[in-house]
Amino acid sequence: MKYTGKNHIILIGWSEKSKSAIQEIFKSDETIDIVIIDNLEKSPIMEERLFYVRGDATDEETLLRANLPKAKGVIIFADQITQDNYATKDPLLVDGKTLLVATAITSIEEKTNTAIHVTAEVINQKHIRLFERVKVDEFIPTQEMISHAAVRSLFSHGVTHMYSELMSSKYEETMYEISKQDEWRTYRDAFMDLLNKGATLVADRGDLNINQKLDARIPDDAQLFIICDKETISKINSKIH
Repeated sequence: MKYTGKNHIILIGWSEKSKSAIQEIFKSDETIDIVIIDNLEKSPIMEERLFYVRGDATDEETLLRANLPKAKGVIIFADQITQDNYATKDPLLVDGKTLLVATAITSIEEKTNTAIHVTAEVINQKHIRLFERVKVDEFIPTQEMISHAAVRSLFSHGVTHMYSELMSSKYEETMYEISKQDEWRTYRDAFMDLLNKGATLVADRGDLNINQKLDARIPDDAQLFIICDKETISKINSKIH
């Protein structure tokens, strides 16, 4: 079947990870549609606002049936079947398929002159360099993230609970993106204003050194991230809008 909606999220590849992603998306946004692309005979899950497109995600026709040009974003999960059968021997096979999917997405973006946020799961971080000719906005290096979290848990007991809380919407405190306000000239202005509202400014894009440059001017294209609870972010957003 063909999906004709827009501002949806496309999940490529069905696995327990994509199942968890669906739950996380629905918790974060109660109105957004999700389109799953996989080769399963029928939809692996039945939910309202969830749609299924059967086909090969490396094929542009399949991506167009998911209305890729109108999508809000795409997440490419590492192929579970390939991963189960070959990953221990050659993870390049898994990441190679992800690269083919990303190539097909980039081709459609160029043909339709659209920009879609693409997040890709890679098994091995060393393979990220292979994606330099395609457009992927963010990478999730599975092996490195798991290894890092496991090791940090030994040296800093309980750190994995903090990771889980920051990355999941099911906890009271989590991370949110917020736009720069006109009255904020420096990071200190933003930091103090947000602190008074019950939120903590932690980063600008991937820069986590905010506390070391509080007096630096905030660029107009800043992408600020804060930690707070849902009630606080709702109050902040209501004042912004």
